[in-house]
Amino acid sequence: MEKIIIPLAVIAGLLLLIIGAAFFIKVKLSRFSRSAFGTDDIIKGYNEQKKKLSETPRSVHSMTDIYLPQIHRDFPEFDYERYREMAQTVLRGYFNAISTGSTASLPNEVTLALKNHIIEIIEGLNESGHRQYYVEPVLHNTQLARYFKDGATVTVLFNIAVGLYDYVEDENGNVISGSRDEKLQTIYEVGLIYLQDADKMGVYNEALGLNCPNCGAPIKNLGMKFCEYCGAGVVEVNTRVWKFNSVKEITKRKTVF
Repeated sequence: MEKIIIPLAVIAGLLLLIIGAAFFIKVKLSRFSRSAFGTDDIIKGYNEQKKKLSETPRSVHSMTDIYLPQIHRDFPEFDYERYREMAQTVLRGYFNAISTGSTASLPNEVTLALKNHIIEIIEGLNESGHRQYYVEPVLHNTQLARYFKDGATVTVLFNIAVGLYDYVEDENGNVISGSRDEKLQTIYEVGLIYLQDADKMGVYNEALGLNCPNCGAPIKNLGMKFCEYCGAGVVEVNTRVWKFNSVKEITKRKTVF
């Protein structure tokens, strides 16, 4: 009888220890959840926090007070509000072009280089059988981030905080990255460029898309009306106009909440 009673007692003791440990862990988790999420239910609190974070815009560091006076000293007629709003229009056009597979929505204020970059993205998606979607983009905040000159060009960079559903589907309509249901909060950088000295362009031709639309040869003289290689007509580049030449996501890591 003793040989049976002793093992049962040991088992009972272990069960009590397990129950006690489980209770202790539950209490600790409840306290943590209450402290972190304001509720004893850690799963409910975590889900509520995910939803809250998915609706909270990323902060955008503004350098407007520093750079805008410099821009106005160099370009007194620079209409900051106009270009700020246009940067938003360009970003919406970027999202729409990739989502629909057509660049028709891009405004005239974008460079040929940016348009070609978007076309390359669309063609790459088509070749892989994938589709990229940017759904219901909300532009929360737009700020001037940088302003710099390099002799040939002048560049103004806008940072835009965006909330949207960003996902990629395969050929069967299955989501392979991103989410249709969980919103992403991120930041995009939109670049505005001004050609101030055509004689110093050099390698910057590619940045503005200064190439023959027929054979792809570089346009060495910005006033040329015909390509010197194939003879095709080219559009003379206006060297005194601001154009948007880049769009890119600058958040280091896409966090989907």
